[in-house]
Amino acid sequence: MRPLPSKVPDPNLPLREWAGIHTELDWIYDHEVPAAYQNRTINKGQGGYSAWFLREGHVRVETTSGQALEAGPQQWMFVPTENLHQRFTKDARILSLHFLCQWPFGENILSETRGLVIAGADFPLLEHKAVQLERMVRRHAPGVERHYASHFSDFDKFLAFHTLFLRWLRQWFRVQKSHGAGLFRLGAKDDRLLRAVRCLNTSPLSSPLPQASLEKSSGLSGTHLNRLFVAEYGLTIRKSWDNRRLNFARSCLETSRMPVKEVAYRLGFKSDSHFMMWFKKHTGKRPKEYRKGQPPADVRPQLRKKPRVQ
Repeated sequence: MRPLPSKVPDPNLPLREWAGIHTELDWIYDHEVPAAYQNRTINKGQGGYSAWFLREGHVRVETTSGQALEAGPQQWMFVPTENLHQRFTKDARILSLHFLCQWPFGENILSETRGLVIAGADFPLLEHKAVQLERMVRRHAPGVERHYASHFSDFDKFLAFHTLFLRWLRQWFRVQKSHGAGLFRLGAKDDRLLRAVRCLNTSPLSSPLPQASLEKSSGLSGTHLNRLFVAEYGLTIRKSWDNRRLNFARSCLETSRMPVKEVAYRLGFKSDSHFMMWFKKHTGKRPKEYRKGQPPADVRPQLRKKPRVQ
């Protein structure tokens, strides 16, 4: 367990910038760890966070940078956000969440990449809110094990679901902050950059990079805007635009059976071959190879349920 450092202060940002953070629950379940997941290597290149509450059994993870973490019954593990190998004991049963909490360009919100193990009794609201969320998911989306963003719902149920998720997310963030995690970056104080960010995030992905709209909305020349953008966000406007397109492509390939040609069309590529080369350049895999490596979005493991531990 990491030592408890001094509290990390939060920056004060415009509400519209906080509203631009992408929060999304990918999965939540409360049962035995499937055999296929008990001993495997995980590529964390896609970003996002995982949190496990061990009900039974034990888990050990080892990262490529050399960090090793172990957790047992009634402990939470906030999983490192780098490539790792995980080993669960055969009797392991967990309450597991995987979720996104990212800046608009796809970077995880926290600067911390190391994992954390804490006692569940020290932060009881973490389990309480997660149990509420898991029960709601089972009630309103029976049989859906992952990729809830692709599940159909009316607006009222969405609000109820997302409210529960945000309540749990608030507890997760408070624990992370109390153990020294800070934000990956502070928001831009220059409103011209914020206007450019909003332009990037609202422009149709099927269109080219909206260079003229970016310059008009920010009131800056392309060269000046790009220089400020790199200084503030650490990446070029082109890279930011590609990140947004890449996140869309990954989501389509992970959560749907949309043909590769259709994904390419929605991203404005004139041919699927151009899209495949672009996708491989950024991920190291062709779209079909990438999709093949993802667990099916519509298949729920058939597991023997055990009584909940009260």
